[in-house]
Amino acid sequence: MKIYKKFKNYLRALNPSYYSEMNKYKVPIKYIISGGTAAFVDLVLLYALIDIFKIYYLLSASIAFLVAFFISFYLQKFWTFRDNNKEKIYKQMYLYLSVGIINLCINAAGMYILVEHVLPKIVIAGKFNATYVVPQIIMGVFIAISSFLIYKFVIFKKKKRELKKSKNGKLKILIATGIFPPDIGGPATYARVLCDELPKFGCEVRVATYFSEQIPNSKFQIYRINRNQNIIFRYFKYFWQVFKLAGWADAVYAHDLVSVGLPCATVKLIKPKIRLSVRLGGDFLWEKAYNNGWTNKPLREYYKQPKNFKEKIFLLIYKFVLAKCDKVIFSTDWQKKIYEKYLNVNPDKAIVIFNAFPESINSSKFFNKDENKSILFAGRLIKLKNLDKIIKVVADIQNISFIIIGKGPEKNNLAEKIKGLNIKDRIVFKETMPQKELDREISSSYLVIIPSITEISPNLALECIGLRKPVLVTKECGFYSEYQDRLVFINPFSIDDIKNKINYLLDKNNYKNYLDRIKLINIKRSWQDLAKEHFNLFKELIN
Repeated sequence: MKIYKKFKNYLRALNPSYYSEMNKYKVPIKYIISGGTAAFVDLVLLYALIDIFKIYYLLSASIAFLVAFFISFYLQKFWTFRDNNKEKIYKQMYLYLSVGIINLCINAAGMYILVEHVLPKIVIAGKFNATYVVPQIIMGVFIAISSFLIYKFVIFKKKKRELKKSKNGKLKILIATGIFPPDIGGPATYARVLCDELPKFGCEVRVATYFSEQIPNSKFQIYRINRNQNIIFRYFKYFWQVFKLAGWADAVYAHDLVSVGLPCATVKLIKPKIRLSVRLGGDFLWEKAYNNGWTNKPLREYYKQPKNFKEKIFLLIYKFVLAKCDKVIFSTDWQKKIYEKYLNVNPDKAIVIFNAFPESINSSKFFNKDENKSILFAGRLIKLKNLDKIIKVVADIQNISFIIIGKGPEKNNLAEKIKGLNIKDRIVFKETMPQKELDREISSSYLVIIPSITEISPNLALECIGLRKPVLVTKECGFYSEYQDRLVFINPFSIDDIKNKINYLLDKNNYKNYLDRIKLINIKRSWQDLAKEHFNLFKELIN
């Protein structure tokens, strides 16, 4: 539009203040010029085709409309709204045409209402004599304003070019997690390490979490919701905390689909602009189903079976949260495929961020060389951890002891079994402890065991690899196929298989061979690598 540029330059030279004022409204001015140009072309072409070239008037009208449509679209897109992105041009063209057709219908309906019902009453009242011109002007103004808003904020909406940052220039991340240290468990460790590592990439991190015991003072800003209260109050308080923090955060990162995912997704329902990602390190529904006796299947078979009423309610929650989140993060391809197959997770949303392999340390300096060999388990004491089978195996193998680190609802049941088998002197319960102390316990044990009915990607196994400590891992595991030639796996449903694998590693030669195999597993990923992948993901989402 050279004429427009010349006019701007002339106005700037003539009166800078007028130019400055006009520049504020340059987009609406361009919008009017573009629309006027298209309308002018439509009329001139229609006249030329009918009166000069003698083409049938309906065909002429169609040709003139199409030419005017393309002129209008290209002027509005590339000149008025400065949208030079050509990747979505066909989608934008379709939307632009749809708006035009809808406007045509609205114009006809509006004209009918104004001419037949509204304006006659005004004429009768003697206010003014309405004509067909007045309704068309009213509808024209309404359609022009509404179309301008749709073009600007929907069809030709520009992407933000820069990250939304806080005053200190940092990307703001809210980590929503169900557990956080001093709680023991993979999600707690994961959340804590992200709090340590993300600030190194220019992020400011805050945490919303449940707690049973008071969390010690931390260098992180932690917002605590007491889990020892009615579930409705607990979820509402969590929702309210996330709702308040959503205005601060650039991205919200939830660490499950129900206990924190549901409150976060509800916040997104109210504030759709927040960027929500959900990490699935476990499976809440399957865990609940197994612990409540609704299923005896491992995760890979669970979603095939019919569901009871409560399970169907939880599936609705799953689908609601999965629909609201922008990204679904898995720690293994194994779980990702399960969710894509049975829960219809959009592959474009799904991403795998593999867990970290902690830095290896020399565990030999901690190793207990006593004849009584200790087997260790660390985690939540719940039914699916399958510890009752390990207790039976310990009762059968005389020269081993069993250290259980953690707490949970199964502790009393396990204590009763231990008492009934008269092996109280060989099984020790220990409370949760800081990560460094847990590393020391792992390193001083003879063997670590993870006998769960299903473990998606057990951090405890990765810690053992990093510490060069032999570990027995359940076959129902997300990285069974990748490490079946390096690690020793057990069938969690077979006491005999568990007993045979423990006896196998009680042999010194077998134990040494297993250590050598573990040493062949290269440390591929640091926690910093994992944090960097998260940072890049958040940056992409916010962009």
